[in-house]
Amino acid sequence: MAHVADDAGSSVLSIQGEQQQQETGYVRASEEDVDLYVDRVSDEVLACRERGRHLFPTIRQAGIHFTDVDGDGLLIRRLTCTCCQLAVKVEKWEGARLRGRTRFARVASNLEYRTGTDGQVYLAPTGRGHMTARQIGDSVASKALAGQSIAALRKAAVKAAAETKEAAESTAPSPAKPASTTSAAARPAAAKAAAKKPARKAPARGTRTRRAKSAS
Repeated sequence: MAHVADDAGSSVLSIQGEQQQQETGYVRASEEDVDLYVDRVSDEVLACRERGRHLFPTIRQAGIHFTDVDGDGLLIRRLTCTCCQLAVKVEKWEGARLRGRTRFARVASNLEYRTGTDGQVYLAPTGRGHMTARQIGDSVASKALAGQSIAALRKAAVKAAAETKEAAESTAPSPAKPASTTSAAARPAAAKAAAKKPARKAPARGTRTRRAKSAS
């Protein structure tokens, strides 16, 4: 039998939103219950839980096909999560003729959770409170890091940061070399010497003519 959940109830809440829900009587699951849940479900279920949403194909990817009609005449479309395979999104569509064109619109949707072939279920046992995506991520991380000391993790993180910095510096382009100070200082002296050198005067007019006459 499929369990039904509303889309809004499966969305990820911020830390502030989680606190507000607690203040209004919304109970979160305990760490022990979350750890037990993480131990018994598949990696695909944990991926959807930690992500905080399911992965449903788009219309372009899956096409659009209707599998039923409800009592109000709405067309029913079902999509299965491509990750956990346990969540089914049930969409209700209606069609209308507008200005000579038939338009379709999704008017409602909800989630149904089914039992897997191996008996696995997505939802946690009732009465244990609500499990948030943050709680699931914390539990998965704690199990992955079990047995490692905080001091050792900090040391490894500092070492990784130093190696990353060293690698970045080794691949960075070297700075351009400054211009030679000798050549820069020589330029004003050369310019000053060129200014002092007298310009060569052109010969006066008629000089060549007088010399030619005297030679004759």
